[in-house]
Amino acid sequence: MSNIPLSKPDLVRADLDAVIDTLHGERLSQGRALLEFERKVAHVTRRPHAIGVSSGGAALELALRALDIGDGDEVLVPSFAFPANANAVIAVGATPVFVDADHRTLCMSATEAETKITPHTRAVLGVPIFGSIAGLQELIGVCARAELPMVENAAEAFGSTLGPDNAGRFGRITAVGFGPNRPIAMGEGGAIVTNDDRLAMLCRAMRNQGRTDRRSFPDQSPDVGMIMQFACLGYDARLAEPLAALGASQIDRLDSILERRTEVARRYVRRLCAVSDLIVPSIPDHGTISWPLFWVRLSDRFGSMERDAIVDGLHRHDIGAANHYPACHLLPHVRAAFGTHPGQCPVAESLADRTITLPMYTSMSDDDVDQVCATLELLLGRIETPSRE
Repeated sequence: MSNIPLSKPDLVRADLDAVIDTLHGERLSQGRALLEFERKVAHVTRRPHAIGVSSGGAALELALRALDIGDGDEVLVPSFAFPANANAVIAVGATPVFVDADHRTLCMSATEAETKITPHTRAVLGVPIFGSIAGLQELIGVCARAELPMVENAAEAFGSTLGPDNAGRFGRITAVGFGPNRPIAMGEGGAIVTNDDRLAMLCRAMRNQGRTDRRSFPDQSPDVGMIMQFACLGYDARLAEPLAALGASQIDRLDSILERRTEVARRYVRRLCAVSDLIVPSIPDHGTISWPLFWVRLSDRFGSMERDAIVDGLHRHDIGAANHYPACHLLPHVRAAFGTHPGQCPVAESLADRTITLPMYTSMSDDDVDQVCATLELLLGRIETPSRE
């Protein structure tokens, strides 16, 4: 039996050549590869501005700072999501207000979000969970009625579409990420996309310690020297040229990458849809999901102990699996800082106890999928007396 990892990057010779070319160049940061990467990210997201940065987390924090969100402000945050969302809000000094999940889309519940808005609310953080943007369509309506900006964290959803909409188009400002399990996998790296000229200018400056001279804006002619100009607080959040080149090369194959991942997802669904103790995701007829991972949810008669036992069992069979995502309002540092407690977001807590993510990568074979499914069914059959947490 071969090892089946949770994720694996899809790299071809052209990707390696693109990286090597930058190592023979004159600049390892803020050069031509970055410009090409930003152009392609802007094209996919259909936004005029794309600003490459060092990570998806950095993109999200810079997006919040560009909106001048900080002390005394509140940001609505999904509880069922990767902790980076809450952490970014905390990092800028604002208060995360956790909103329960919608059991259909897994996204932040638009109905509950509307009830959590106060005079201190400055933004809504919209997150396409597991790459599906379905829940954002209702959420953007809440933002419009409340006259609040959406900060979209589309880190997992680059390339996802639904009808005329696509990831990156919902937020007034959007963060995207290219971590190791993404269709476009750079290991690290991210980008900020927006229609807003002022926000784009701020983010370009902040990624490079607040500089506004030509070293921060590589589309201006490079020179042997510069006059340093600083406009604002900033960070070392530049995207290195080799990573920018790797991302730009992979984006050229985005359509074929997403097509294959969708085929893998469809095979999972066909194999597992009849298993009575599993809930499997829906695949949209008029859209595309980026499928950073494939997820299933155990039925309500199972709890976190059984879920963890199944994950451990998959690991013993050399199959990747994980317990994405936590209920972020129950993270230890969040509870200590904000007094959040169990029962506050019951749908998110249920999802956090029962969701399992399974291997998903572009080169995954049909036999690999069948092996994962057969092992999962075997492990489910061994659980005789599940708890009712």
